[in-house]
Amino acid sequence: MILNRNELRVGSLDLKVIHLHQEEIGIIVTEELGRFLLIDAKDSSEMLLLSSLLKHCHHTNDVLYLQRERLENADLFIFNGAVTPLNRKLIKEIKMALKSSNVKKKMEITTKNNEDEVFWDKWASWKYEKQLRIDADKNLVLLNTSRLGLELMIHSYAHLASSFSGHSHFDWYSTTNSPELIIRNIARND
Repeated sequence: MILNRNELRVGSLDLKVIHLHQEEIGIIVTEELGRFLLIDAKDSSEMLLLSSLLKHCHHTNDVLYLQRERLENADLFIFNGAVTPLNRKLIKEIKMALKSSNVKKKMEITTKNNEDEVFWDKWASWKYEKQLRIDADKNLVLLNTSRLGLELMIHSYAHLASSFSGHSHFDWYSTTNSPELIIRNIARND
């Protein structure tokens, strides 16, 4: 898949941002009542695409921005907060910079086509506790994750795509102030 990768200077940060529209890639993000964050994918191919995007972010520290098209949805920013410390003010500046930026580099990403089950052989749930920090409201979601948190999400998305599990809850892996994160494969979520 060919993607646009924007290189931006925001404040004192040099950022590389992958900017995608949610409806184009079949991912919808909604926040409900300040307590739940739902990331819904149409089916397995969308789950595997998101897993591949997260894997890319894991290896490069790029910021992933999934822009909403509908007012009832929320924009989603996923980033490694230890490497790229973003806050709402910087997010606003990133959005403005993306609107005026014409400099986009083409980048090819290889989409995963299955789950890497070797990961689950070395699984230790305690290692992933509180690796996701989520700041969410109805318009904007910041998913500040560690490298371990990205690793967890990469493999969880791939598992949801390859198995007949319809959804997964991530409250165990989020900080106590975060809303509960639920990821759903809509086609398999009976």
